[in-house]
Amino acid sequence: MAATGAARIPLTVVGGFLGAGKTTLLNHVLSASRRRAAVLVNDFGPIDIDAGLIAQRADEVIRLANGCVCCSMAGGLDDALARVLALDPLPEWIVIEASGVSDPSRIAQVGMCDPLLQLEGVVVLVDVANVRALAADPLLSDTVARQLKAADLLVLNKTDLATPQALVEVQGWLKEVTQGAAMIAAREGRVDLRYLSGEVIPGAPAHACSHAGCGHVGHRSAMPGQDPDHPFQTWLWEAPGTLNADQLAGQLRQMPRHLLRAKGWVRTDRHGLVLVQWAGRRVRYDTQAAPPEGLVETGLVFIGLHDAIDPRQVSAMLAPAMAS
Repeated sequence: MAATGAARIPLTVVGGFLGAGKTTLLNHVLSASRRRAAVLVNDFGPIDIDAGLIAQRADEVIRLANGCVCCSMAGGLDDALARVLALDPLPEWIVIEASGVSDPSRIAQVGMCDPLLQLEGVVVLVDVANVRALAADPLLSDTVARQLKAADLLVLNKTDLATPQALVEVQGWLKEVTQGAAMIAAREGRVDLRYLSGEVIPGAPAHACSHAGCGHVGHRSAMPGQDPDHPFQTWLWEAPGTLNADQLAGQLRQMPRHLLRAKGWVRTDRHGLVLVQWAGRRVRYDTQAAPPEGLVETGLVFIGLHDAIDPRQVSAMLAPAMAS
């Protein structure tokens, strides 16, 4: 069991309708992750793990030679999480597969409630060739819509099967349906895993952690915000003083969809100095986290699509949170 104040384990929920490519993506996570990943799946059957990579298999857990773990949720999500959180060493990243007909946002609530976990976001895979047809089916439309709207990041899969024009049209449609959720393109479920896990980009410089947004949690908030080739950027909103906790949470939930998450230390009228984490429409005040040594500024580090963060807009939206 992790000690109070220890770094939380980042959690990513992967959803998408049947056939979107979740299994292929999960195989990619298991084989390519540079962190000890624990992947929780509904069924071992579709997961094609190379026998040469399996180091140990016991009960519902498969250990791989690269340090990653695959765990079945046959006994339920709580049971599977208990298994991976009892591993030694603990995983450095947990990925949970949502079934093809479920709402991944419900699983994401785990990451906001469990004191050992930190939700990095909900990733939803989309079969670009079929998603509009699925959404138009009266029997499936509600399920597809809930999955798409739950996404913090859309992975447009099977792009090689769509014409350039069809891809542009699907992107426009998805932008409208999801109110501007972030998107990245993929073939055969292969994506840069840094987009999913929130880990530091290799080569990013170390820093002294004296700003509000770091929190010492593996420096996961660090992103190459000034890299023109990277799809995301960061921006620090400096908190002007004590904030109204309810107003802050309410304003964060109304942020535009091209803003993906925010994290940082602020002072509120209810909690005093507290770590705030926001992803999608979920806001958490982490009252158990210890502030980093040498904390100077309070504020929130926002992560959003490149060139999409408007500092004036964000500041204006957060203005009502200033406690009177």
